[in-house]
Order: sequence, then structure tokens, then C-alpha cells
Amino acid sequence: MKQFFQLVLSLAFLVTLSACVGEQQKLADMEEYTGPIFESTDVEVYMSDSTVLKLILRGKKQIQQQNGDIEFPEGFRITFFDKNENTTTEITALQGYKKADQNVYQAIGDVLVRDLIENKTLSSEEMYWDPTKEIIYTDKFVTIETEEQLVLAEGMKAPQDFSTYELINVRDSEIILKDNEEFR
Repeated sequence: MKQFFQLVLSLAFLVTLSACVGEQQKLADMEEYTGPIFESTDVEVYMSDSTVLKLILRGKKQIQQQNGDIEFPEGFRITFFDKNENTTTEITALQGYKKADQNVYQAIGDVLVRDLIENKTLSSEEMYWDPTKEIIYTDKFVTIETEEQLVLAEGMKAPQDFSTYELINVRDSEIILKDNEEFR
């Protein structure tokens, strides 16, 4: 009887062992998941310095990939504030990206930069924002419109508040005349 019991135990052990080996083989045959780690909706990221609000980044959807890259596939809006927490500038785009190994955000598709203090706008199809250097830049075509001027250029660099800007290759510049009786 004792031998029979040992035989049953040995068979049970072998069955269990073979089942574990089979499970390990199934796990080894499975494809590795390469999709996002997580997805968030209606994202709002507040950034401050010494309790003073510097900016708010909003996105309808944020996806973080396994390598740390972040995507905003449904666009984003970045709102900048001055030291008194007054809104100064906004950047909007149809899509946004941030590579994990770089602290630079890429805005793509109908990019619009609005300086709310001086009432000027910049539009482009691509723009980069470097929060460390606090600058925005692009090598793509840009249109800048102020109350007095319309400027077309290839490439631009500016502080993130868009208070000033440096154009790389100006294509055209026109003075806009508004309601001036002398020139009618």
C-alpha cells in the first residue's frame, strides 16, 4: 500500500511539473505587449515655481508609452502666466508629443501661439517648446500677425511668452492699414 501511495504521489508530481513546463512554454510563445502603459482623459498639468503658477497644460487625451514617450493625440493647450498669475500666452495644436529622453514638447497641426498682452498671433504646422530654456521655436513656415503687420517667414525662435521673436528667413512683410482716413 505504501508503494502504491508513493507511485500516486510521484505521478501527481510529474503531472504538476509537466503542467508548469507547459505554462512556461505558453508564456514564452506569447507576444510581448508594446502598447501604452496608461491613458488619461481630460488631463490638466499645473506647473509652478515657488508656489507661483507658471503654466497649465491641458489635453483631452494623454497616452504614455512604455519607453516614457508622451502623446496628446487629440491636441493640447498650454497656457502661460506671468509672476502675478495673469494669462500671457497660449499655445494650441491638434497633436502633441514629448520624447522621454528630451524635455521638449512638439506641437503639430494648426499650431497657434497667441500673445494675449500685445495681441499678436503666430501660426504654423509645427512648433517646439523647451520648458527648460523657456523658448518656442520652429524651422517650418510661420505667419505672424500683429495689429500693424503681417509677416511670413521660414523658421522662428522666441521666448515662451512670445513677447519678442527672431525670424530666420523672412519671405514677406506687409503693413496693415486699419481705418486710416488718410489712406482711403
